[in-house]
Amino acid sequence: MEKIYFDDTTFIWKTKLNLSTDKEALLKQSYSIIEATPRSKTDSFSYKKAWQANLDFIGNIEIEKKLDEIVQIGINESKKLYEEKNIIYNKINIDFWINQIRSKNPIQENFHNKNDKYHTHTEISKKSGIFVPHYACVYYIQMPEVMENEDGVLYLKGKNGNEYWIRPEEDELIIMEADMPHSVNNAPNSNLDRIVLAGNVGFDYIKKEKSFI
Repeated sequence: MEKIYFDDTTFIWKTKLNLSTDKEALLKQSYSIIEATPRSKTDSFSYKKAWQANLDFIGNIEIEKKLDEIVQIGINESKKLYEEKNIIYNKINIDFWINQIRSKNPIQENFHNKNDKYHTHTEISKKSGIFVPHYACVYYIQMPEVMENEDGVLYLKGKNGNEYWIRPEEDELIIMEADMPHSVNNAPNSNLDRIVLAGNVGFDYIKKEKSFI
C-alpha cells in the first residue's frame, strides 16, 4: 500500500484493489445487506453478522462472496501494518459494515453539526463498549458521479489541528489509524449515493492462565 503524508504525523495508506469489473456484484451484495438491516435514524450502517461471527483468532473469515474477500484484504493489510510495530498479539477483533450516504438529504450527524464534524473510530468504539481498534479501513464501492469543489471528499484533521482532504476514487482501499479525526462530505448535485465497505481492526494479547491440574 502507498503511504500518503499530509504532514509529518498525518498520513493514510491507500491502494487500488482492481475490482472495478465487480462493481455491479458488490453493489448488489451491499444493497442486500442494507435491505436486511432495520433502518436507523442516520444513513445506513448495515452489518453482515457473519463477518464478526466467523472470525478466527488470527484474522481469517469465511469467504463466500466478493465483499467477504475485501473484508479479508482489509484485515490482512491491517495485520501487515501492525506487525511492523513488533508488538505481540494473539487475537484480532473486527467490526465491518456497509455505509450508504445519500446524495440527497443525507441525515448523518456530521452534515448538520458543522462545529464538530469530525469523529474517530476509537471514540465511537469506546462509547459503544466494544474493542478499541487500531486501524479503520474503507473500500469505496461507489462514489457520486457529480462532484464539485470539495464535494465527496474525505476530511482529515492532523494532530497540529490543520485540516486536510482527499477525494477517494472507486475501487480504492484506504486505511488510517483509528484515532484519526475524519469526516466525509456529501455531493448534493449527484444522483448516486456513496456506498462503502468500512470497518475496524484491533489487535489484542490475551494472557493464558496457567493450570496446576
